[in-house]
Amino acid sequence: MADVADWASLVVTLTLGVAGFAVAGNIGRDVKIRLSERRLASYERLWGLMRAASPYADSLDEQGRHSLHEAFTNWYYANGDGMLLERHSRSVYFEVKDNLTRPVGELTPELSRRRIERLKGAEREQARGFLVQRQLSLLRTQLKSDLAIFGKPYGPPIGAEDRAFLEHCGVRTGRQPWRAEGRVRDSQTI
Repeated sequence: MADVADWASLVVTLTLGVAGFAVAGNIGRDVKIRLSERRLASYERLWGLMRAASPYADSLDEQGRHSLHEAFTNWYYANGDGMLLERHSRSVYFEVKDNLTRPVGELTPELSRRRIERLKGAEREQARGFLVQRQLSLLRTQLKSDLAIFGKPYGPPIGAEDRAFLEHCGVRTGRQPWRAEGRVRDSQTI
């Protein structure tokens, strides 16, 4: 009789364990879904702030860059939006945000800084504005990748300055969405 009770106890314990794992898995999925919904709403708000820096807009001038920097700071703290940024997006976000108002001699990446430092006057100001607009485009692509919305980055193919910027931010450029189309992954090489 003790053997039957031991077996019954084991069956009940296993059944409860499996049920517990199932419930925990469902709760975990539910939390991830709610977090994804909040992240999408947050990213939509950030995306809207970047309208003035769209690829179709004129180069951002100093006043426009400072206004956008302030709007980015407000977005980060409003609604807890900043805490929803994924690790790589957070890094790209802060680098772009800082490049909006950094002195030219401190712009990142170094490759871009050297190119812009050689320019003078209005040409320098315009190049700087276009640099942050391009970097904001890279940020938007990175945000989309957080939401598993993959596609080609907008505009010209990723160039040396883009790649240097992303790598400075810790982004692996050999992965989606940055991987060059048609390039074979090392793991797929025969």
